[in-house]
Amino acid sequence: MDKDNIKKIYKNQRFLNSLTKIKAIAKREILSNIKRKQFILMILLVPVVMILITMATAYFTAEVEDQKIGYIDNFGMDIPPLFKSFNPLKQENITMQFIKYNNTEIGKNAVINGDINAFIIIPKNYLENEPMTIYSKSKTIPSIIRSSIKDIVLSTVLKDKVDEKTYNIVKSPINLEIYSISKKGEEKENIISQMMPFGFAMLLYIAIISVSGLCTNSVIEEKQHRIMELLLTTTNSTNILIGKIIGISFLGLIQMSIWILFALPIISMVALKIPPFLMVSAVVFFVMAYLFYVSLLSGLSSLFTTQKDAGQIISPIIMVQIIPLLILTLIQSNPNHYIIKILSFVPFTAPQVMLMRMSITHIEPLEVYLSMGVMFIFTVLSFISAVKLFKIGSMIYDEEMTIKKVIKIIK
Repeated sequence: MDKDNIKKIYKNQRFLNSLTKIKAIAKREILSNIKRKQFILMILLVPVVMILITMATAYFTAEVEDQKIGYIDNFGMDIPPLFKSFNPLKQENITMQFIKYNNTEIGKNAVINGDINAFIIIPKNYLENEPMTIYSKSKTIPSIIRSSIKDIVLSTVLKDKVDEKTYNIVKSPINLEIYSISKKGEEKENIISQMMPFGFAMLLYIAIISVSGLCTNSVIEEKQHRIMELLLTTTNSTNILIGKIIGISFLGLIQMSIWILFALPIISMVALKIPPFLMVSAVVFFVMAYLFYVSLLSGLSSLFTTQKDAGQIISPIIMVQIIPLLILTLIQSNPNHYIIKILSFVPFTAPQVMLMRMSITHIEPLEVYLSMGVMFIFTVLSFISAVKLFKIGSMIYDEEMTIKKVIKIIK
């Protein structure tokens, strides 16, 4: 047997040994973290919170009972004593009882005492844009009261001036069909495809918070209990890091699967309404973003020996995830603004911002692919940096780390 064959066999054996050790580390990572209260709590908490929010929203929106509305009419509206308004969530009519007052203070006191739900003053010059005044205990007025007042105003202003058909058209919301147009043709607006990226941004934010906890807890606990030293006697730091990334990614997959299972009824209804390119892009961006953060956080966590110290650099990285939500108004109003375009190519914000832009306006596929390419490059760089950090960090036990020292190590 010649030397080349011996070297080849040796390399293959080393590769197989590395795979075996990576598999063992990944398995240990999964088994040690899957029993953590933090992991179980995060799995259950997200769907429970979403269910509670949905139920609370439906309850408080639907639980609008019959209303008593006091008013002073200086304009001369045609206000009936009783007015029926349809509540779509309850699928029934709500009775609005209008009570006339002649004194403002008496009306206000009636609101304070709970005799009426709201008190309205209709000005004499209402048609000259003088606003109505509404007094209520709550800082917000139920939409059903607003719609009832709107109907009464319209019926008064347009009474005997237009036919019933014209009145119904004016009363109803404007019926619009919106199409986005590009060189490829036109596409009808889809509210589901618009909302999906915003849900994706929140899901990714929750996933990153969860994975940051898993990464820091796992690495720091192993250093504190000197398990890291034991692992380094059996394999190298690169294999340990790869095993951890695979293990934590598998745990993330378990989380996502359970969350999707809870949301399956909704997903099954909306999946067909989401453009395939947008759906595929969301999956690609999510996977790359997840691996980017798992690698980066694992590498950085290895430099610290306590959760408190790690928080000084881990927390700012996680908080960057909020940026797309903070500039949501700008993204919606001007998705091609130069700031938004720049953020579409910054690895910390690219997945959320690009998908939000894709849901609002037409983005050329080339631009999407470039954003994916940038994300892929930074994911690879994140892993390479994590390997370097992990090699150094796995040997640091007593040294207190600062942000300056971390930057120096990365350089």
